[in-house]
Amino acid sequence: MDRFSQLEFGDVHPEQPREPGEPVRDVQYFLTEAERYWLAGDFEIALRNFCRALEQNSTLFTGWSGQIRMLIELTEYKEADLWADKAMDLFPEHPELLALKAVANKRDNRLAKAIGYSDNAISQNDLTPRVWLARAEVFMDRQEAIVDGCLSKAIALATQDKDIIKLEAARLLRRKRHFHRAVGLLNEVIIKMPKSALAWYELGCCQGHLGLNQTTHSLEEALRLRPHWHCADEALQRFSRRGFFGRLFKR
Repeated sequence: MDRFSQLEFGDVHPEQPREPGEPVRDVQYFLTEAERYWLAGDFEIALRNFCRALEQNSTLFTGWSGQIRMLIELTEYKEADLWADKAMDLFPEHPELLALKAVANKRDNRLAKAIGYSDNAISQNDLTPRVWLARAEVFMDRQEAIVDGCLSKAIALATQDKDIIKLEAARLLRRKRHFHRAVGLLNEVIIKMPKSALAWYELGCCQGHLGLNQTTHSLEEALRLRPHWHCADEALQRFSRRGFFGRLFKR
């Protein structure tokens, strides 16, 4: 069964009897699990948990938004765009959904459409931090001032999820190769969320690009939190090879 068949609703799996002490698998349980797996960099399982939350409550905006974000993480841009349209049947012209469509189109190399969706998003009321994160990404290859301003607005607008937004901003900065600024944000994030393998991985990647000795520790911490994670393991091996050849060259 492909991942998209899991996105249909109305076919809720029958609940199995709970063992004593086992948590109630309600909407909040699946949302918490989805965020936990996202912070571990396991976007596939995060997607499944957002889907399970929507099976129980198909009018839940955070479920729709999270599901679309995970499809984007998994590079399923056309599916993300499609499901954003489905979500807008329930939440017409919601700025975050428009922003997610902008991101999906930008990553799918449809810049004109991405700009149009982003422009529409910021013209709405009640903007969320991800509206500004999306705009920063859409204009990432253009003026620095726009990107910086959008990231600052996203972080300022965030309340209880400020560290999540800082992590997402840092990931954008890494893609823009602003490694020093990304490291600064990621160090703040890790103080508050030391168990996030994704944050440690992003930090290690940025440190590796800067040639910092802390790279090994950060990537090993990501692997300790999420053993056998291919991305982190590959990044660690790549940095180790760079270190070996650097020492060899000096000799």
